[in-house]
Amino acid sequence: LMATMLNGAAVMDAALLLIAGNESCPQPQTSEHLAAIEIMKLQHILILQNKIDLVKESQAKDQYEQIVKFVQGTVAEGAPVIPISAQLKYNIEVICEYVVKKIPIPVRDFISEPRLIVIRS
Repeated sequence: LMATMLNGAAVMDAALLLIAGNESCPQPQTSEHLAAIEIMKLQHILILQNKIDLVKESQAKDQYEQIVKFVQGTVAEGAPVIPISAQLKYNIEVICEYVVKKIPIPVRDFISEPRLIVIRS
């Protein structure tokens, strides 16, 4: 599964690290995803603290501190942490605005022969 994820990540320009706000941080898959971001050396990272509609404000703040501590010393250190509710669409427009305004579009090579990346699991 990790190999499949890394193959897919090879063509990514940025990462959205989604963390469930109603669970402690880090969960095993969150650690794996952060490791993948580090391996791929992605520089544009946005951390999404999801499901904040299911927790009290104090719990969300506590988990925010867990997130900041978790990413300390990694490529995600200093990345914005946006509290969201995907279900209720809370702060989704903030994510869209960040992606459009803060993540640069890389130069693409449209002249060379195309390459096909095959991902198999």
